[in-house]
Amino acid sequence: MSLSQITRKFVLICFFVLFWYIISSFYLEQEELLSDKNEETLTEVHLTFPLTLSSNTTITTITDDDDRNPLEELNKKYCGKPTCKFLFVYSLGEQETKANLHFRSFSQLAEKLNRIMVLTNVGSSRIGTCKEFPFDFYYNITLLQKEFPNVLFKSENDFIFWLKERDQIKKMMNNNNNKIIPPLSILHSSIKRSRNTQKTFYDDAETNFDVYDCISKFKPLMNLKDPTNSRVKYTKMIIRTTDMRSIVARVKLSELLTKVLTIDEEILLVNGNVVDPLFPQTMPVIPYSDYILNEAQKIKDKLSSSYIGIHWRLESSTPKLLPECVLGLIKTLNKIMEEEGIKNIYLATDYPLLSSNSQSSTFRKITNYHHDAIRTLNETFKINTWVSLGGLEQLRENEKYNKELNGSGIQGILDKLVCVNSNYFISGPKGCSRIVSSFTKTIADERSNRIINNDSDLLNVIDRWEIP
Repeated sequence: MSLSQITRKFVLICFFVLFWYIISSFYLEQEELLSDKNEETLTEVHLTFPLTLSSNTTITTITDDDDRNPLEELNKKYCGKPTCKFLFVYSLGEQETKANLHFRSFSQLAEKLNRIMVLTNVGSSRIGTCKEFPFDFYYNITLLQKEFPNVLFKSENDFIFWLKERDQIKKMMNNNNNKIIPPLSILHSSIKRSRNTQKTFYDDAETNFDVYDCISKFKPLMNLKDPTNSRVKYTKMIIRTTDMRSIVARVKLSELLTKVLTIDEEILLVNGNVVDPLFPQTMPVIPYSDYILNEAQKIKDKLSSSYIGIHWRLESSTPKLLPECVLGLIKTLNKIMEEEGIKNIYLATDYPLLSSNSQSSTFRKITNYHHDAIRTLNETFKINTWVSLGGLEQLRENEKYNKELNGSGIQGILDKLVCVNSNYFISGPKGCSRIVSSFTKTIADERSNRIINNDSDLLNVIDRWEIP
C-alpha cells in the first residue's frame, strides 16, 4: 500500500471520528438541557417520557456547498413543510376536567389555523407548562391523534429540540454582516372569557400574561425579552360570556378567533382562561393513559366488580350541615345496599387521604366538622378509596410523585374512572356537596352514554342523597 493511500485512509478515519464526536456532543447537550425537567422515565408503569429525539429524527446537517436553506430543511424534518407554525397553549386556567375540555377546543383551533399543537405538560390536576410531567402522564396521545387526524401534535420536548436546532443553525449561519436566520417570530396572546365586558374584542396588550414566569424555562432558546432571540407581539382577546353559551354564538366566535389568529408568526403562545368551549362542536374527552385505565380496572376487580361509587366534594359543603349530611348518606347507602344487594362502597373525595393535604388544590380550610363526618362514615361502613385499595402503587413508591399524590393530581382522574364504572353512583345535595360540578357531570354523562348503549351493569346515572 502506497504512502498516499495510507494518508488518505488516515484522513478518512479522522473525519469519521470527528463527525462522531460532534454528533455525540449534540445529544449530550440535548439531555443536559432537559435534565432538570424529566430525569428518569416511568418504564415501570409503561409511560413514555421522550428525553431523546424520536426514532425518525436526525440532526440537520448542511454542508458549505449545499444551497438548501438550512432552516427550511429543519422545518421539513420536524413539521413536514418548509415553515413550522406552532400553537402552544402554555396555561389553561382550570383543573383537569375543564382543562381537558379547553385543550380540545384549542386543538380544534390548531386545526383551523393549520398549526402544530404542542402537548403541554401536566401535573397537580392541571395542564400547563409550569407542571413537571409530560402530556402522556395523563393522556393517551395515540387515541387523541385519532380524534384529531388533521392535527400534528408535538411534545414540549420536541418543541425544545426544534428550538435547539434552530438556534444552532442561526449561530452557524449568521454573522455580523449577514443575518440569514431571523429571530423567532412570536405572537403572545391572552384569550379570556369575561363577565365584565359588553362585547368581545381583540386588541394589542401589555406584556404581563405569564404571571408565574413559566415561559422562562425555555431560555435561552426562546427568550421573549431578548430582541435578538425573539420578535414578540402581544395581543389579547376578551370574550363576552354570552358569545360562548350557545352553539350559534360559538359559530361566530370561532370564526372571529380563526380570522384574527391567522398569522405568519412561527409560534403562537396562548394563555387561555376561557371556561366554556370555543367551537360549536364539543369533541370527546381526551382518552386517559393506559396506565390509569389499568389502575381503575384493578380497583374494580378488587371490589368484586360490584360497588356503589360516591363523589363527595367536601370543600363546597356548609360545615355545620355535615353531621346531618353524613346521616343522610348513611341512610341512602343502607337503602341501596338492601335493595340492590351491593356490599362494597368506593369513596371519591377531596378529603385528605395520604397526608394532611386535601385532594384539591383549592380546599384549604378543613374543620372538625369535616373530620367528624368522614369518621362517622368510616365507623358505619367499610369505605374503600384509591389509597386503601393500593391504587397507583408504583407511583407511590417513587418519591418523585409525592407532591402529585399528596394533593390534587392523577388520583382525581382515577377516582373519576372508578366512579364511572360503579354499579350505582351517588353524590351529595346542596349544602353537603357541590351541585354544579364538571367532575360529577363528566361521570354522569359517561354513565348515561353507557346506559344508552345497553350497559346492564350500571343501575343508574346519578342520584343525590337527602338531608334527613
